[in-house]
Amino acid sequence: MAIKKAIFLFLVFCFVYKANAQSYTLESIDQNKLRNQQLLGEYDSSVSFAVQTNSIIANSKPNWKTPNVKLLPFVLSQQFNSHHPFGWNDGAMIQAKGYQVLARPGVHAKFGVFETQIAPEFVFATNGNYPANAQYGNPNNQSFSKVNLGQSFAKLNLGPISIGASSENLWWGPGINSSLLMSNNAPGFLHAFIRTNKPIKTPIGNIEFNLIGARLESNNALGYENNHLQTKNINDNWRYLNSYVISWQPKWVKGVFVGMTRSLQQYGDQALKLNGGFVSKYLPVLGLAFQKVNSRGEDSINRDQLASFFIRWIFPKSNVELYAEYGKNDYGLNIRDYMMAPTHSAAYTIGIRKIIKKTSDKYIQFETELTQMSQSPDYLVRDAGNWYTHGGIFQGYTNYNQVLGAGAGFGTNVQTIAATWVNGMIRNGFLVQRLEHDPINRANKWNDISIGWMPQWTYKKMILGAKIQLIHSSNYAWEQGNNPINLHSRLMIQYNFK
Repeated sequence: MAIKKAIFLFLVFCFVYKANAQSYTLESIDQNKLRNQQLLGEYDSSVSFAVQTNSIIANSKPNWKTPNVKLLPFVLSQQFNSHHPFGWNDGAMIQAKGYQVLARPGVHAKFGVFETQIAPEFVFATNGNYPANAQYGNPNNQSFSKVNLGQSFAKLNLGPISIGASSENLWWGPGINSSLLMSNNAPGFLHAFIRTNKPIKTPIGNIEFNLIGARLESNNALGYENNHLQTKNINDNWRYLNSYVISWQPKWVKGVFVGMTRSLQQYGDQALKLNGGFVSKYLPVLGLAFQKVNSRGEDSINRDQLASFFIRWIFPKSNVELYAEYGKNDYGLNIRDYMMAPTHSAAYTIGIRKIIKKTSDKYIQFETELTQMSQSPDYLVRDAGNWYTHGGIFQGYTNYNQVLGAGAGFGTNVQTIAATWVNGMIRNGFLVQRLEHDPINRANKWNDISIGWMPQWTYKKMILGAKIQLIHSSNYAWEQGNNPINLHSRLMIQYNFK
C-alpha cells in the first residue's frame, strides 16, 4: 500500500507542476564530485562528508508562496557477475551471480518548511546458482524482484535542523569504499530522524549530527552476508535500531573533523516490552554506558552494540585529505580493558586521497584505502568473533540480510589503490584491489586480486558510468586449488531532466 501511494503521488506531482532536475547527494554515479571540489578549494570547507544522506541540503529560506517541485534524475543501474557474487555499496541490489537491475525515478517537493522526496526503487536479479560448499554460498537460488520506498523521505526543516521519516541510505564516517557502521551497501531502511541539514556554527566549531530510530528486516530465502551468504533458520523478527553520528570541526584546527558513531539493536518485540521511559526504551544509545561494568544487563536482553571514532583532515592548499575510522564490536569491561586490549573486537579503515590539479575541471585523483575487519591476534587470548558478530542478534548487523556497514564480506580485509583522470565531462578511473576473505583459522586462504576500469561520460542530460573488474580468486570458498576468474561489471545511467 505504501508503494502504491508513493507512485501515485509521484505521478500527481509530475502532472500538476512544471518539473526541474535535481541531483542526489549520495549516488554511486559521479561519486565524490563535491568531495573533490572541497579538496580543490571550491566547496564549503565546513562540510565533513561523514554525515551523508540522499537528502538535498536545505540552505534556502522557506518559500510559502508556491510549492517548488523538481523531477529527480532517473537512475538505472545494471550489474553482472560471471562466476559468483561480488560487489558492494549497491543499495537494494543483492549479492548474486548473473544479471540484475535497479531502476529509480524520483520527485522532490518543497513548500515552506515542509520537504519531501519520493524515489521508489525496483530491483530484479536472475540470481543464478554458483559454486557453493559447506563454508560458503547458497545452492538453492531463484530469481529475485522487489519494489521498495528507496530514497524517499518527508521532513520539516527548522533552521539547520530537520525532523522527519525516511527510507534513504545513509553514509556515516569518512571512508570512501567502506564505512564501518553505516553505508549504502544494504537497502535503505525505514527510520525516524532528527539531524542537521547543514553544519551548525557554535563557539567551539561546526557540528553535524544524525540521530535515528529504525526498523530492520530479514529475508530467510536469501543468504546472509554475515554468514558467508548461507541461509539461516533463525528468528526473523524485525529489529529496532537506535543509532547516531556526530561530527565536530574544532574552530582552533583548520580542516580537521572528528566524530563518533554508535548503534544499538534489539529484537523489536523485546524492545517494546522494556520498562522505563521514552529515552530508555526508544533512545537507549544516548543513555547507556560504554563500559560493561555499568551495563551487565545488556547480554540478558539480547541487545548488541557497535561504536566507532573517526577523523578526517583536509589540506585544500595541497589538495590532500587523510582519514581514519576505528570501531569496537562490543563493550569493554572497563576503561583499563579498552587501554590494555585496543584491538579486541575492533576494526578500522584508513585512507588518503591526493588531487593533482591542472584546472578546476582537469585533474588526476589518487587514493588508497585499507579496511581491516578480521580478528587481530588478540583472538588467541580472548576470542571476539569477526566484526559484526555478536551472540544476541543472530541476523547480525544487517537489513534484509545485507550488512549495514562495510560490505566487502564477513571478516574480510580490503586494500584498494585507485587513480582517476578527470577531464571535464570525461572520467577514467583504474583500480587494483585485494581482498582477504575471513582469513583467521582457515587452512586454505581465500584471496581475491582484481584490476578494474571505471569510465564515466557526461553528454548533455545523460551521465553514463561503468565499472569493469576482473577478479582472480585464489582458493575460492577456502577450497585448495580452486582458482576461478570472475567478471564483475556495472553500467549506471542517470538522466537529468534539466
